[in-house]
Amino acid sequence: MAKIKPARSGKKKTKANLEAIPCVVAILAAIVLISLLFYAILRSAS
Repeated sequence: MAKIKPARSGKKKTKANLEAIPCVVAILAAIVLISLLFYAILRSAS
């Protein structure tokens, strides 16, 4: 009979999470910069 090996999904999930961190940081930084830009525009208008 053939031996059935369980799939190793633990290592792939942690590696995928570590690779996603810089992308999340870049998205959050872009949101903050756009918010500050809009704030500066609204503040200078009034």
